[in-house]
Amino acid sequence: MKKTLASLLFFIFTLSLAQNRIPTPDEVRVSIANSITDLHVKPEPVTLVENKFVDSIPIRIYNPNPKKKLPVIYLVHGAVWVAGDLETHDNICRYLANHTEAIVVAVHYRRAPEHKFPAAFDDSYSVMKWINSNTEKLNGNGKLALLGDSAGGQLVGSLCLVNTSEEKPIPVTAQVLVDPALDLTKGSDSYSAYGLFIDWYLNKTDNTNDIRISPLLAADFKKLPEAIIVVAENDRIRNEGEQFHQKLIGAGVSSILYIQPDVGHLGAAWCAGSERAFPAMKFVLAALKKVLGKGN
Repeated sequence: MKKTLASLLFFIFTLSLAQNRIPTPDEVRVSIANSITDLHVKPEPVTLVENKFVDSIPIRIYNPNPKKKLPVIYLVHGAVWVAGDLETHDNICRYLANHTEAIVVAVHYRRAPEHKFPAAFDDSYSVMKWINSNTEKLNGNGKLALLGDSAGGQLVGSLCLVNTSEEKPIPVTAQVLVDPALDLTKGSDSYSAYGLFIDWYLNKTDNTNDIRISPLLAADFKKLPEAIIVVAENDRIRNEGEQFHQKLIGAGVSSILYIQPDVGHLGAAWCAGSERAFPAMKFVLAALKKVLGKGN
């Protein structure tokens, strides 16, 4: 049976409550990973796939055409800050590399609850800086898009905001947010949906208004790169992506929004590149090709 992320997590909770306990992080990881592999989507071949480390942070590089200088897509995976890795998002990375003709760099940041905030943000930012410093070695053409789904969308939104405050910000062509969780304060839609995992992710003393935690609450959106935002019609956190889009527009930043009808949180379908996520995938593909192709 196909499950959305929300229904899958509800199933895990129900099973655990029946056993009078909360799920373990490893149970959540295995369940989410299985929900992706159970869709049985065959991975696309990519010309060159390499596993590397940036310091101690695992990354995977997908290059569909090593003989050509290409834009770079930096993919920061989702899965409630607890799960997700280079394997869970392998299919979507292959799809993006082949169909946008871009180099995709995926990161496997440290995960909660073993590694709390700001570990995931710090790892993701370190790799972003590494990409910028190694553009020529990657055979990049100087264009960089950041892409994140769900919790990865939260990280991408935060990375872009923090980057704009740097003395010499990294040039970012676009940010792509798919079903993003952008407000982790108590009482938010994200907290209502994923409160246990947010509690695992954050320290009790963390300020949830921090832009590294809740990018939707930032005071200034004016310097952000143009955005490509996808939300699902029946997703419990849909409103946060729509609000982010409106704040960008209000700040004079280009942003396009796609609402995929008749579905909940895309979750496993997006990661696997399965039929259920095709409308969102095609929208992101067309938008990325347009923005990354400007000036070529």
